Amino acid sequence: MPIFGVAVAGLRHTVQSPRYFLAVFWLPWLLGTIALLVLEVVAQDQLRLGPAPDWVRETVWAPFAAMTYLMLLRWVLDGAAPARAINLDVGRRTWVAAPIIAAWFVANSAASSAPGATLQWLGPDFDVHRWEALVAYIATLLLYFWLVKGAFLACFFGLIVVVARRGRPDPRELWRLLRLQPARLFCISLIAVAAVGGLSHIAAIVQAWLGLDRLEPATMIPWRANIRWALLSELARFPLHFLEFAIEGSILAEAYRRLLLERGGQ
Repeated sequence: MPIFGVAVAGLRHTVQSPRYFLAVFWLPWLLGTIALLVLEVVAQDQLRLGPAPDWVRETVWAPFAAMTYLMLLRWVLDGAAPARAINLDVGRRTWVAAPIIAAWFVANSAASSAPGATLQWLGPDFDVHRWEALVAYIATLLLYFWLVKGAFLACFFGLIVVVARRGRPDPRELWRLLRLQPARLFCISLIAVAAVGGLSHIAAIVQAWLGLDRLEPATMIPWRANIRWALLSELARFPLHFLEFAIEGSILAEAYRRLLLERGGQ
């Protein structure tokens, strides 16, 4: 399984068939976005609890993400390309995959915020005047958690593949896939994480330059005055979310397609 060959083949799917990615992504994304906005209205305006915690948001978002990944895998692994522009999958596999995706997203979010949290935890005990030491320390943290996120991606995505194939999260089947070519799969996952991370940084710069980051209201109180701007802010992020899903999903789906072929499609 060539590392860069798999990454390029996955990206080729994104470039050559964007309509299929869009067909499986746009409606679950829209419904999930509305669900998150409703969650924030209830948490902030109705219950006055403040913004919903990340783990609650990831749990609410997980079933909608499960729909997109399962429909993507059905296309890549089984050749069942979406025939319609409107696609939803509310079957049993979606609800089986949802807790897996929620755990993945929560773990990924923790890994993303860990470098900053670690520096805050060090506080005044860290010698910030030694810039070379600070830069080296930050680089080490970023590298470490990049590796962690790559491992998360390979394992959790593999479990979603098992659910798509078997209908249940079978750890033994996941282990059979992971041990086929673990080093190559890990490197492919790192490429996907790096591609999505680079895209996110570029998108943040573009959004700041266009002033789109100022659309998001600071609070949902009162919700009637802020819900429209919150929705517009989320809609402005749709291209980024779509590309993240397409790039990450296409690369990992192609990697696991080849692993399944190596195992004889079992």
